[in-house]
Amino acid sequence: MTDSKITLAEIERALHDGDLCFHYQPKLSFETGRIVGGEALLRWQKDDGSIVPPGLFLPQAEESGFITDITAVMLTELIEDIARLRVTKPDIQVAFNVSALDLHSPYLVKMLRSFIGNHVINPGNIQIEITETAVVNQSPRVHATLLDLVALGIEIVMDDFGTGYSSLDLLSQLPFSALKLDQGVVGRMTEDPKNTHIVRSSLLMARDMSIKTIAEGVETEGVYTFLLASGCNEAQGFWMSKPLPIKQFIQIIKDDPKWPSSELGFLYNAWGNHLSYRRKVLDTVYTMTMTSPKEWDKMPLLDLRHNPAYCRLGQWYRDIKRAGISDDGTYESLEQLHREMHAAGDILVKTVKSQQSKDAIIEATDDFLRFSELVDKEVTRIVSQSFAAGLHAHGLDEFIDQAEGAE
Repeated sequence: MTDSKITLAEIERALHDGDLCFHYQPKLSFETGRIVGGEALLRWQKDDGSIVPPGLFLPQAEESGFITDITAVMLTELIEDIARLRVTKPDIQVAFNVSALDLHSPYLVKMLRSFIGNHVINPGNIQIEITETAVVNQSPRVHATLLDLVALGIEIVMDDFGTGYSSLDLLSQLPFSALKLDQGVVGRMTEDPKNTHIVRSSLLMARDMSIKTIAEGVETEGVYTFLLASGCNEAQGFWMSKPLPIKQFIQIIKDDPKWPSSELGFLYNAWGNHLSYRRKVLDTVYTMTMTSPKEWDKMPLLDLRHNPAYCRLGQWYRDIKRAGISDDGTYESLEQLHREMHAAGDILVKTVKSQQSKDAIIEATDDFLRFSELVDKEVTRIVSQSFAAGLHAHGLDEFIDQAEGAE
């Protein structure tokens, strides 16, 4: 079937005859290696069993405005599917892509509020994915819709991140809690190092903004492993699973397959967030000492918080302790040093703000950097242990032996 053969009347008939359905591509967590959710992908299944690709009918539905009718009808089917999935996995999270026209209409929020209010689903069971193009010329109505969805407890995901020109600006203006790395950029990492840099930079930026990252288009083990080591949160792609009809999706959740996982990537992520805190402290101190105190209220905001509980590294070792992963005191030294470093950072900034002497500022800076170095040394030790454990788990003990022989 070609694009010219598909009319709007055929699309309308397919919707009203129930020929449209969802296939679900599993989405898994790098932390556990297990399925945490999926993306609902619209499919047009004909009577002969053939599938009409969405690219052949959704653009016309968008242009004509009929997409809002499709969303209104299919959202009910999506909620019914999620309710079935919840029987097996109550915390399942399913992503659903909406258009700009959907965001201009009040029915989306009204329907979801009704489903949540009637306890058909929980807010955490659904994510709303939107592309940059859907909101690049955001109207007050679109902004209000997104805020209403967030108020319901629904996550908003920026889809196809890395392909547009306004993505960074939109991230700062709209209430996104996650970004999905575009499958083209992810796939081209094996062809061009620039794409690898885009992905790594996106992960670093999202980490600093406390935004969850999802990679789509993962089609090789190497790409999967790179994302795992880089601290990406979740992924989907053909290497793990193609999109599945609802019955098969339910079955794979029941089977509970496991893909590779590691705490190492999350430790890197947490460490990077910790280094970001150190940089913010030093940037703040440098800017304040080089700026007239009368201008301090006009300095760029850095979201600088000294409580170690807000630092990903502090959250990481807290979660490790709660999970009982190590009871031999491995992380006790790190926790203490980390607390002392954050306390020293707080003292350093206060020393500058109170306009104390140059010697007092230098002394406070030296204390802060000394504790920072001790934390880095302790994290390096834990990374080395984790890396060796990972090699051992994959049967690569000869790598360990060679490394030890070289010391």
